[in-house]
Amino acid sequence: MRRSVKFLAVVTALAVVVVAQTQVATITSTSPFQLRGVGVTPGQGVPSWPVMPGDIIQAGQTPLTLSFSDGSSIVLSPGGTAKVDLAGKTPVFQLQSGSAHYMLKTLSSVKLEELKVTVNPKDVIGDLVIGSEKLPAGWWTTGHTLAVIGGAAGATALGVGVAKAKSASCKGQNQQGNNNCQGQNQQ
Repeated sequence: MRRSVKFLAVVTALAVVVVAQTQVATITSTSPFQLRGVGVTPGQGVPSWPVMPGDIIQAGQTPLTLSFSDGSSIVLSPGGTAKVDLAGKTPVFQLQSGSAHYMLKTLSSVKLEELKVTVNPKDVIGDLVIGSEKLPAGWWTTGHTLAVIGGAAGATALGVGVAKAKSASCKGQNQQGNNNCQGQNQQ
């Protein structure tokens, strides 16, 4: 009996630790911001920071980006505050102040809230704003959306293009002394 009580206690403790350590998203930013009440300064060898259930985030002087595991992302405006949580397995983004721009994979990818009011998005791309506050002029535009999507596509295409160009330039050529075709058609 005593052994089964100890076993149950260990299993319960492990379950609590596993649930408490579930990463909801990652943050990237180009300026200092607050995460879990602690100041974070980017550019010190860490490109992104994990966001756990219950974390409160405050953007600094520049927007910060939350990236979710399904590829959805939310950009929090400079000085904006949000809480990130989980409802079952669904991430929850609760805007507490400022504004945010979202780009979801599906309408139900991330549960969106303004303060404690659930927002039901009509499109996968949109904005959240607290109160009657207007979005800061110029912080997020259609051009930004196109730049983010285009930049990702461009980076992918560039990587594929470079790989194909390198492969094509090495075919059938004697490349002795040229390290550009290492291991390819060298004689």
